[in-house]
Amino acid sequence: MAKKKKQKLTKEERALRRREDAQRVKKETREHPVLFTVYVVLRVLVLLVLILQLMNGEYYDVFLCSLTLVLFMIPSFVERRLHIDVPNTLEVIILLFIFSAEILGEIQEYYLIFPFWDTMLHTINGFLMAAIGIAMVDILNRSRRFRVRLSPVFVAVVAFCFSMTIGVLWEFFEYGMDYFFQMDMQKDTWVNVVNTVSLNPQGKNSPVHIPIENVVVNGEIWPGYLDIGLHDTMKDLFVNFIGAVVFSVIGMIYIMGRGTGRFAPRFIPRLKENELPAPEKGNKKEERPSLLEPIALEGPESQGGPELQDLYTRDGKFTGETIERDSGGKGEFFTLGVHAYIYDGNGRFLLQKRSENKKFRPGQWEITMGHALAGETAIECLNREIKEELGVQLPMEDYIKVYRWIETGGHSFADVFFVRADLDESALTLQKEEVTGLQWVTKDEVLEFVGKMDYRTESYRAVVSEYIRNCI
Repeated sequence: MAKKKKQKLTKEERALRRREDAQRVKKETREHPVLFTVYVVLRVLVLLVLILQLMNGEYYDVFLCSLTLVLFMIPSFVERRLHIDVPNTLEVIILLFIFSAEILGEIQEYYLIFPFWDTMLHTINGFLMAAIGIAMVDILNRSRRFRVRLSPVFVAVVAFCFSMTIGVLWEFFEYGMDYFFQMDMQKDTWVNVVNTVSLNPQGKNSPVHIPIENVVVNGEIWPGYLDIGLHDTMKDLFVNFIGAVVFSVIGMIYIMGRGTGRFAPRFIPRLKENELPAPEKGNKKEERPSLLEPIALEGPESQGGPELQDLYTRDGKFTGETIERDSGGKGEFFTLGVHAYIYDGNGRFLLQKRSENKKFRPGQWEITMGHALAGETAIECLNREIKEELGVQLPMEDYIKVYRWIETGGHSFADVFFVRADLDESALTLQKEEVTGLQWVTKDEVLEFVGKMDYRTESYRAVVSEYIRNCI
């Protein structure tokens, strides 16, 4: 079977995306002035230091400044490319951490001026890495076919182990730099007492206590024995341990409280499910997941039971709870649905006639729509609905999300997509329980159709109509 070519965006669609990106940057700047100010001030300071060190011929420090500027871009890269929301508090601390380690610690020699500087940074590192560890457990165990449920204690243990592993890897890095490049990242400590079994005069496995008054090296008298970094390494790991334990406990309490609380969310990155790009269409078999894809132990939740839907807060965060579809009892939470406006290269739109046994608008002409089941993203829900109702598999990278409609009365979200697809009607297979007929309508006719949707809000009709007029 020939692979279907990816549909290219039109000139108007590309222009719309550029405008949306520019508007998003301006909006983020207005909404997060503290973060923006910290980012700009720190970058200016680093650039000033870079220029000064360049004039002084300190090229290693110039490299450190350049590295700092690159590291400053990591939070933005994570948010824009990986679609992970980095909380503002965490992002500010990360920026200050990088500045404190590279510019103040290395270039301004704060590691020597303030003995506690390195200890403080390693403690913060343990704290932050535990927060990132909790985020990784959440992000890497998300599946669209089933729900992975983990106990708070397990998540806390994994976060703690992740934080300690990062601490150990950093000590490996310091040792490697000292060993191979003759640096001194693992700071030395003067030792005036040795407890050892090697010098036991009787050869027994019993340590002897030997004070060291001085050591002569190459004719030079030293005030004691130089431990070449052992104490510094163990101190760094210990304070990393403290930071990891503190946030692992905080995170465990946060999870046990079902996501309530204001402190922990300031440090835990979350997946931006609303901005996730469509997965690439491939030939991977379901029983052979990728390296980072969770594996179902008992099969999909939807098999052999009632249809479940995830519950979200009003701002779109998953609560960790599910509810049976159409059972009511959502309380203050929301469920997720999708609307799809399918159009072809001639600007015609596809409408489908709903089955007479449907509860909502039975026997009426409508767009393609449906409810997301537990574990589904909006894109995957839409892909499933199109495949079930029309019998066709469309490339999910062609789905363009335009709008999220919040239906407060029904406590549901509806993500509105536009999908360009040149369909062969003879190849379509309708699901008679859902769809009894199809028709293509012109751009003007679909605009008239949208305008008559008095069962949807005025803002919904305005956004959809504007997109159709300007982008189709």
